[in-house]
Amino acid sequence: MPAHIEGSNTDMNLGEVFNPQIKKSKLGRVLKSFGNDKESSQLQKKQRMLLCGSTWQEEYMKLHDDILNNRRPPKYLVYFCGGKKYGCGGYGNRLGAITSLFYLAVITGRAFLIDWKSTVPIAEYLQPKNIKWNFPISKLHHLKTNYHYWGKGDHQLVNRDSQRSSDKFSLFRDWLEGTDLEKYLDSPVEVVTSLWYFAPSFRQHKFAERLANMLGVKAKGHRYSLVGCAFDFLFQRTPGFDKTLSAARESLHLNSNVPRIGIHIRMGDASSFSQGSLDQRTSDFSNFFTCAKKLESAIIQSDKNASRADIKWFLATDNSEVKQYALRTYPNKVVSLAVKVEHINFREPSMEGMTGVLLDHTLLSECDFLVLSDSSFSKTALGMNFHSLEHSTFGDKCRYVTW
Repeated sequence: MPAHIEGSNTDMNLGEVFNPQIKKSKLGRVLKSFGNDKESSQLQKKQRMLLCGSTWQEEYMKLHDDILNNRRPPKYLVYFCGGKKYGCGGYGNRLGAITSLFYLAVITGRAFLIDWKSTVPIAEYLQPKNIKWNFPISKLHHLKTNYHYWGKGDHQLVNRDSQRSSDKFSLFRDWLEGTDLEKYLDSPVEVVTSLWYFAPSFRQHKFAERLANMLGVKAKGHRYSLVGCAFDFLFQRTPGFDKTLSAARESLHLNSNVPRIGIHIRMGDASSFSQGSLDQRTSDFSNFFTCAKKLESAIIQSDKNASRADIKWFLATDNSEVKQYALRTYPNKVVSLAVKVEHINFREPSMEGMTGVLLDHTLLSECDFLVLSDSSFSKTALGMNFHSLEHSTFGDKCRYVTW
């Protein structure tokens, strides 16, 4: 299975250093499928079945269709993002919230809808796959509706009756796990704007236990794989975006028979090399490349046929200066897309900026080994292709490695 390393931007105990021999057997299993597309595809299919289950989907698709066609009482759960100043966060926040609210809809027997308002519609990139989540919200205006905001920071309330949770995730999680959500969500239409990924908390609910078991919520090291399960169920790429993505893959000249290391460096909103970022996430981005070097060495030691020269590092970052540094310092290693860097949480995105966000996220998720920032963009990419999350120490200032 794929691997992931999280690059830490904080000091830590460096007493334990990664020993490639300890993980050699696991790395070997990861590397075994390279060059064998059939085996790799079968492994991914088995992983999806193990983590996502295979029986609840048909049942929920029928329930969703029945509600939309008035064969059952109206019960809707709507993910709402009104755009700028609505507190939706960036793409990773939105994807995590959509994932969590989707499972909440399944658990509580509600039809799940997405109302994502933007100057660049998400429908330009993603379209419904198994359920009609784009059912017009305008058709629900005659129904009693409750509004909720689950997150932190400044935001624009939908109306005066909006219910806001605590802006600290730990307190929100305690509330979530201690609340009977079937009784709490008591209106025909429940509209939620959320900043957080909270799907794993459902395992604390007895009423959700059956679904949690079926979804593999309790599977060790796979809390973010629920993102992949939900994404695979809800979305399929539009033909236009699929074509753009294929062109982006080809532009990187990556060899599918060679392991790819993905690196995501989240510097912070409005960030630059200079201090004083509004939201500085990474104090020393060079650590990420140190992690990638150590990971590459471990790959070489585990597979004598692997060539160091062939292994490439795909870089996604919110900082153009970091990208320029990486391409200049590691010209034979780093590959990256020439995309416009935009933070969509503070402003309405341009078409170019939104396309860049989705391309970077998709290509990062497709890498076989990941070196990641502590960000929702990283964590949702981690879950997209069912990467695992086993904790251990990986050398100097790399927080953990997973296989």
